[in-house]
Amino acid sequence: MDALDSRFLREFLAVAQEGSIRRAADRLNVVPSAISRKIAEAEARLGVALFERSSRGVTMTEAGELLREHALHLQDEQTFLLDQIGRYRAGRTQTVRIALGEGFTADLMENGLSELSRLQPDLRFAIDHAGTDELQRRVIEGEADIGIAYNPLVSEATRSLAMGRQPLCAVVPANSSLADRRRVGLAEVLEHPVAMLDARHAIRHLVGQVAADRGLALRVHVETASIALLIRYVSAGMGVTFLPRFSASIQADRGDLAVIELDEPALHRVSTHLMVRARRRLPKSVELVASFLSDRMVAFRR
Repeated sequence: MDALDSRFLREFLAVAQEGSIRRAADRLNVVPSAISRKIAEAEARLGVALFERSSRGVTMTEAGELLREHALHLQDEQTFLLDQIGRYRAGRTQTVRIALGEGFTADLMENGLSELSRLQPDLRFAIDHAGTDELQRRVIEGEADIGIAYNPLVSEATRSLAMGRQPLCAVVPANSSLADRRRVGLAEVLEHPVAMLDARHAIRHLVGQVAADRGLALRVHVETASIALLIRYVSAGMGVTFLPRFSASIQADRGDLAVIELDEPALHRVSTHLMVRARRRLPKSVELVASFLSDRMVAFRR
């Protein structure tokens, strides 16, 4: 049997993604010993170790990283081919997988997918929320076709097809003393109770870094992974939070809260990214969706 057949590569990728043979086996519904044996056989045939084993699981060696890139490339090419063949099939449907931060949801639906679905009724979408680092990982690992993130770390493993400058703002209650201000300093905002996204999100690190540079204490009253909860927190008059304008624009237009510019240059130099896996040949369906969202979503307007 070929040491690098498609079934082995699928199992290899699952182990690489999970960092554990047992978790990969559970995910694929196979016996762990079968995967372990196949990896050992492949290592023997190739003459190199693909994983380093420890009590905490497995991590890829440099040779393993090379094989992972090869496996992802083959996976991408198969998706591309099936997408191309699907264009000739009657009643065809094509699914595009999108991972995004929760704050992009309203913009994606109202300005992106509502119109795109009308124009391209054969397209289907699998949409999932994730923190910045996690959604970037999903794009890199081939678990998502498109990632939409706020101020992600630049990586050679991803390629940004669209970027938009979207400063971080203070979101305050409609009856707050800050609500009528055009611009406000971070120190003034931090005098109020603060709700924040947790450490899985770039916003937490941005505000924390600027506060530390200014010698300001960031005392978080409520920590969450939910932007909807942050908006409810502010709308209820409990305190303030930090979000890009587009994440709370609907509530601001209704008068539920106010979105105020922060007088902090470092919080103006942040951007949104629509990203795909680097060096991937994009299927036409993914290319079409990425192009449409780049043109229509408020998040990518400069």
